[in-house]
Amino acid sequence: MSHSPETTDRPWKRVVVCGGGVIGVCTAYFLSKKGASVTVVEQSSIACAASGKAGGFLALDWCDGGPLSSLARTSFNLHRTLADELDGARSYGYRRLEALSVTVTESGKVSSVARKNLPAWVDGPAEEGRTIGTLETTAQVHPQMFTRRLMTEAMEK
Repeated sequence: MSHSPETTDRPWKRVVVCGGGVIGVCTAYFLSKKGASVTVVEQSSIACAASGKAGGFLALDWCDGGPLSSLARTSFNLHRTLADELDGARSYGYRRLEALSVTVTESGKVSSVARKNLPAWVDGPAEEGRTIGTLETTAQVHPQMFTRRLMTEAMEK
């Protein structure tokens, strides 16, 4: 992840990033794209904890109306761009998907009338479902694969 001073118009920067989770690795990736010489310090391995085990869900509009709306929208669009640039579908499981919120009964008994609006693949005691994300507004990545792919890219810069 090093660049010589001649490879950039800006002064050469050496940066140490503490932590090999998704935040640290993304920081290293984007700094290396700007010409910084980045060293990532990680006690164990890249994406070894929460960053490698999270759900990997991405949502464009789930924070709308709140203080994180702008961040969520920017992040979602950045993930879409990265997936195009890095062949995310193949290299880290990026996929657009539909998201469904389902209400489950405690009794486990559900009438056929209550189930009529649910997709056929929903089994179990679900009685109500509503779409909370479309192919345009929700996606998912394999978080460990995503983080490791960005680390590999950062090291090649």
